[in-house]
Amino acid sequence: MDKEEARFILRCFRPDGADAGNPDFAEALAWAAKDRELGEWLARERASDAGFAQALSTVGIPASLREEILAGLAVERGAGAELPDAFDACVIGALAAVPVPPGLRGEILAAMERTVAPVPAPNKILWRFGLPAAAAAGIALALLLSAPGSKEAEPRVANAPAAGGVVPVGNLLTIGLVQDGFIKTYESESPNFVLDLRNADHHALFDHLKSAKLPCPTRCLPKGLKEAAGLGCRELEIAGKRGAVVCFLQKNDKVHLVLFKRCDVKCKLPVKGKPDIRTHGNWTVARWGDEEWIFVLMGKEGVDAKRLEGMF
Repeated sequence: MDKEEARFILRCFRPDGADAGNPDFAEALAWAAKDRELGEWLARERASDAGFAQALSTVGIPASLREEILAGLAVERGAGAELPDAFDACVIGALAAVPVPPGLRGEILAAMERTVAPVPAPNKILWRFGLPAAAAAGIALALLLSAPGSKEAEPRVANAPAAGGVVPVGNLLTIGLVQDGFIKTYESESPNFVLDLRNADHHALFDHLKSAKLPCPTRCLPKGLKEAAGLGCRELEIAGKRGAVVCFLQKNDKVHLVLFKRCDVKCKLPVKGKPDIRTHGNWTVARWGDEEWIFVLMGKEGVDAKRLEGMF
C-alpha cells in the first residue's frame, strides 16, 4: 500500500468502528501515524468535517416544507393545477396526522457530537478523524431528499480515482484493488510476465481457465478481441480471491482482460451498454460486469480510452 491508497482508504473509514479489524484500515492508519504530511491531511479533514457538521446544525426546517413536498408530488403527476381528488385527500390527511418527534433535532445533533468524541484507546486515536464526515453526509442527504421535486439519484459510475468507489467490505475486494493487484503483479514480473498457458488461440485459453475452475470471458468478450490473437492466460490471486488474466495481441499492442467472480468484488459497474473507461496511473482501463463476473480490460502505451472504447 502506498500513501495515496492509504489516503483513499482513510476517507471511507466507517464511524461505527466496523472497519477496525480490517487489515487495510490498520495499514492505512499506520501510514498516517508515520507520515507527517498524511497525518496533517487527516487533521485538516477532521476540521473540515466538524465545520460542515456545525453548519448543518444551524439549518432550520422550513415551516412550509410539507406543503411544498405535496405540491412537488402533484406537479410530477401532472396534476399541479387540479384540486386534490379523494386519493390525494387521504394522503394529505395521513401525512398531516404524522407528528414530528419533538426531540428529533436534538437527537440528531447529539449523535453528531458523539461522533467527534475522543476514542479512549491511545493507539486508536486516529480512528476518530473520519467520524464527522459520515454523520454530516447523512444529514445532508436527508435535507436534500426533503427538497421539493427532488428524486433519488440513480447509481452511476463516476470517473474518479479508486474505482468503484467502494472500500473492501469484510473480505471482499474493491475494483480498485483488482486493478492494483494486476498492475503490481505484471510490473513486478516484467518484462517476462509469467503465464500458465501460452497459445494464440484464445478458445484454448478459455478451455484452460474452465478446467481450472477460474472465471472465463466466453460470453462477454468484446468484439474487438474476438478476432485478436491470444498470448496466454494465468490465475491471478488477490487477497485470497481467485481470478484470471487473459492476454491478447490487439493491433500489435498487448491488452489484458482481468476477471473475478461478482460475489468476490464489491462494486457498481455497467452491466449493459458501454463500459466504464478511465485511467489508472499510466494504464487505461475499461470495466463492466454481468450477473456472474466482473471484467477489467487494461492496456498502456498505445492503448488509450478511445482505443478501448472502439473494442466494444
